[in-house]
Amino acid sequence: MNNRNIVIVGGGIAGAALATALAREGRPVLVLESTDVFSDRVRGESMMPWGVAEAQALGVADALRRAGAHTAPLWKRYTQGDAKARDLPVGRLIPGVGGSLNLHHPVACQALLDAAAEAGAGATVIRGVQNVTVVPGVSPSLCYRDADGEHAVTASLVVGADGRGSAVRRCAGIILQQQPATTHVAGLLLQGVTGPHGHDVVFEHALGVCLLIHQGGGRARAYHIVPSEHRKRYAGEGGAQRFLADATAPESPLATALAHARPAGPCGAIPGTDTWTARPFVDGVVLIGDAAGHNDPSVGCGLSIAMRDARIVRDLVLAGAHRADDFASYGTERLERMRRLRLIGDLVAAATVETAGDRTARRSHFARAMATMDATIFPLVLGMFAGPETVPAHLAGNAALDRFRAL
Repeated sequence: MNNRNIVIVGGGIAGAALATALAREGRPVLVLESTDVFSDRVRGESMMPWGVAEAQALGVADALRRAGAHTAPLWKRYTQGDAKARDLPVGRLIPGVGGSLNLHHPVACQALLDAAAEAGAGATVIRGVQNVTVVPGVSPSLCYRDADGEHAVTASLVVGADGRGSAVRRCAGIILQQQPATTHVAGLLLQGVTGPHGHDVVFEHALGVCLLIHQGGGRARAYHIVPSEHRKRYAGEGGAQRFLADATAPESPLATALAHARPAGPCGAIPGTDTWTARPFVDGVVLIGDAAGHNDPSVGCGLSIAMRDARIVRDLVLAGAHRADDFASYGTERLERMRRLRLIGDLVAAATVETAGDRTARRSHFARAMATMDATIFPLVLGMFAGPETVPAHLAGNAALDRFRAL
């Protein structure tokens, strides 16, 4: 049985970022990744400024920038019916962070995995891994299969970074709580996007909300956030065409920019669920990224969550953590972080997306609150960009959410 100090199951954003950071500190790391090549899927491709700060603290932001990451210092937001945008200068929120960082998800994953292999003594990366099973404990072990056959490994710590359907989580017996979705997020990679790309765009339309996240070079990821009853609108034959038609309707501020845009990948949708646990760890095993629970993707904080998870776990591991109690502070911080992000997601959905007879009134009220920097609404939304910990404690309850749903 081979011996490895740390085994990370999953070589995506969270796992590869943590592997890079640990390898730079001279820690022996084995990364097991199920894919041979990262493919395009509907995933978050904009890292909020608070996530960029975490990436910089981890030492992986430069790898993303070298891979072509595009910085957006400004978001332009259009309320339904408005011809003029309200600007949110996200590049001014955190010192040393120029704005959101946008990069095609497969490119980002590969850049971080390459960085892990090149860092320090270099993490060992094995791809095409299947059938991972983990035995938790003070001296955890795992088995897996790859092109060369079956393998068994012992470790001081196993990190589950293997996504929403985490095999590591199942083996560890960790159960996630879940809040059902009220919205669905559909995404489509586009090329041939024209016009200014120094800002990202969000606008309200008759079905929900549309976002355009620029990646530079005429490429962008577009999203529609719609009520769950419309979850199949962009599925199947003609889904991409319906997606573009809704994004370029006559009243759309994107009609000109997307006039000649064409799909550069599949069109897909995922539910806006939230999942979480108070204890994303057991003896010898800790979960990070989506494996530990994910936020409603319409909030756009998935990449930022992954970076903070990796940064906190890196610091704990370097301090000697491997038992469950060693990760208690991580569990406490993450539980509150996810609760606040869940509140922000619920608030934005209630104010702009949810099907309701008073949705126009809700949207107008939300627009006024943002324009006037309403002290009970604006700091909550700002937490999406600056970090959930920036939300004042007295606002981190349901009062603002109840206010919109009572309109």
